[in-house]
Amino acid sequence: MLGLLNLVRRLIEGSILSLLILGLVAMFGVSETINTLLADRSAASLLFLLVLVIVLADLIGKFISILSSTFPDLIPELSDDDLKRASLIQRLRPVQTVALLSGAHAARLVMFGLIFALMGTSYAFAPEAVQATLFGSFSPIAAIDTFLREGLAGSVGYFLFFLGPDDLRPITAAIIAEPLVSSTVNGDIFLVGIRLYGLAFALSVLRTLVTPIAYLRARRRAPTLSAPAGQPA
Repeated sequence: MLGLLNLVRRLIEGSILSLLILGLVAMFGVSETINTLLADRSAASLLFLLVLVIVLADLIGKFISILSSTFPDLIPELSDDDLKRASLIQRLRPVQTVALLSGAHAARLVMFGLIFALMGTSYAFAPEAVQATLFGSFSPIAAIDTFLREGLAGSVGYFLFFLGPDDLRPITAAIIAEPLVSSTVNGDIFLVGIRLYGLAFALSVLRTLVTPIAYLRARRRAPTLSAPAGQPA
């Protein structure tokens, strides 16, 4: 329950920050894409703008989650929720726990897929003037496929950056033969956003795959935590 509340809180915080960022961008008129979307005011433009807010809010929410889970670890502190979680890990059956955790992670993967689908579809139906500021015209299926492939290729590039561009190019080419190319700054920024979201998607896939290992580590650590006050150890 606490995890769900934290997720909702991070999404709200991310949405507020994303609206603030896009509002400042529109106020100062530094993005041709945002200006065109606001000037058009059609349903397709508003839908694409809404998708941009959702994606940006999700990225900001994940960044907030990383910060909140990283810096407190510098000074470990066990709360009542940590102790209750440890007790629950000890009492549940391994197969049942792994299945529940894998199901939760799989639901996140479905969410990523839906957002990529929404992003590609909204882009395909956006006005031509908006598409011209980014990557040109795409059909819905082509946009979804291209954005997803570009996101995955970008995540591989982030993971294997140490290989260098020459050795990395054949690997990413196996995912997307013709990478997206934009001649405008707006397209470059949008492309970075796609790749960052692809990185978050790839990390979610890895988290799902290593769920059994994460459970075993939690299982081994659980007995070392003290039982909650008023309960026998």
